Amino acid sequence: MKRASRTEAAGAGVLAGAVAVALVIGPLLFFVCLTMFRLAGAPENNTGQTAIDDASAVIKTCDRRGPVSSEGFGYFWECDAEVTVNGHSLGVVKFDPDELTPADGTNVVGVQRSGDHWQRDVAHPYRLLHVAGLVILVVDFLAVLAALVPLLVSVLWVFARLRRRKAPETVASREEGQQVTIRLKAPSRPKRRSPAGATVLGFSGLFSLLIGVWMFYVHGSLSGDLWGFAAALSIVLLGIGFTAAAAWWAFAPDRPGDVRTIELTEAGIRQQGDSSEALVLPWKDLRSVVFDERGRPGRISVHLVLANEASMEKLLEEYRRPSKHGVLLTPEIAMEEAESASETIEGFHPGLVHWRARELSRSGFGPGRSSGPRLVRWKDGVSATRKADAEASPADESVRIRSGRMPGTRILGFTGLYALIVWLFVLRQTADSVPVWLSPVVVFATVAWGVVLHRTRFRGTPGLLEVDEDSLTWFEQDKPPRHVVPRAIPPVDVLLSNLQEIQFERLASEHGRRYVRVSLRADGVRSVLVEKITTAAAARLKETLKARSAFAGEVVLDQPRETAVAG
Repeated sequence: MKRASRTEAAGAGVLAGAVAVALVIGPLLFFVCLTMFRLAGAPENNTGQTAIDDASAVIKTCDRRGPVSSEGFGYFWECDAEVTVNGHSLGVVKFDPDELTPADGTNVVGVQRSGDHWQRDVAHPYRLLHVAGLVILVVDFLAVLAALVPLLVSVLWVFARLRRRKAPETVASREEGQQVTIRLKAPSRPKRRSPAGATVLGFSGLFSLLIGVWMFYVHGSLSGDLWGFAAALSIVLLGIGFTAAAAWWAFAPDRPGDVRTIELTEAGIRQQGDSSEALVLPWKDLRSVVFDERGRPGRISVHLVLANEASMEKLLEEYRRPSKHGVLLTPEIAMEEAESASETIEGFHPGLVHWRARELSRSGFGPGRSSGPRLVRWKDGVSATRKADAEASPADESVRIRSGRMPGTRILGFTGLYALIVWLFVLRQTADSVPVWLSPVVVFATVAWGVVLHRTRFRGTPGLLEVDEDSLTWFEQDKPPRHVVPRAIPPVDVLLSNLQEIQFERLASEHGRRYVRVSLRADGVRSVLVEKITTAAAARLKETLKARSAFAGEVVLDQPRETAVAG
């Protein structure tokens, strides 16, 4: 019942958002785009004397229009004037908005022809607003189309409900024998968002903010009424929305999993999805069920160690997320329910349950094994293990490190690129007071800077390093070509007490970026943990390991190997 109510609430929220976009935000942005088109053709100055060359005009009539019209939001002047070219009158001509104003009175104003229109003989430097308006208009059109889809689905659903006949209820058959029902939280859904999305949204936010501020300036130099300022404010809010979306795209955590119900039966673990058929994972397809106590106090995470890859097909999609022990059944479950599930599983299949405090699963599809005695490092007469157990140190909290961790210099690089773009807009408005050569130089610097940032993007091994109280885990992410579904790569989990040495080998620079290879020696076996991570990620990992009380191994730093050149 609670799940049904949450689903209905989510559906109502989507429908309300669709109605708001289709009926409110969509038309509002349409009129804002019309305002931008009008301001794009506005003169730099629409008052005062102008130079009179071959063509001139004298105002006949002026009308003030607004605040809402076919030209968008805000008040503006539309004037008819008699145009004279080389002493010959062309009659009364209608001028574009705000080209002429009643302030011109009976003065002779210099004009010029632009296509099929006549305009004031001054600079018209706001043409970029026309391009920005077209971009926002296309986005608005696509957003309204996307919003119409849930509206249409809702209408069809209402008609289907009205015509639907009540069908006889059916009761699902249950397996005979003992069974225990357990409610648990399904694993969170990993976000599959490309980093390029955050960049596109970030630049869109910056672009919208600049356009909005520019509209404030342009409108203030013309009529300066509140309606026009409201249109400019809407573009500023759109830019803030894009910027917030970029931050969410880049830093939002995984979507929390839903509360599910599984059944522990004599046949195995029975899972029932929302729309899919129930699946049963037999006990013979499991090597172990690992209960990990390192979550919130009183909360346990449960992992399944599968016998083979074919067993994965007997799990619902949401239970196939790789974990350091195998696959994650639930990220947290109450201690009471965990103990009840443990007893039930032991009753069905003795020896299948392993608790993290006593067992260690190295990862992949392997059984758990005893971790053996922990390595003890004595400090001031007290063992590190006893000291860690006596007081929970903040240094032992779980730390996650992205392999492509961005260094501070690269963050400054993106900040500098944004600053150059802003400078371009400033130069466009002050073109008369700056040297002629400066604007092309800034354009070249902006393009070159953007190319450098693109060329020096992260090209290492994508993934995540997690260091918790007593283990180091590497979660590698598969990056297949486009239109190819990424495969799930089993993580690598190493107990810190068994980690005898970790080596950071600096690799040769690649496209201006420096990378580090991380290898380790555990239980006498040396292997490469991560092929290529950034130097910032390596430094963070080194600092984190040195602060861990369970780590007693050595940290080795190697310089890049030089390639011998044959003479």
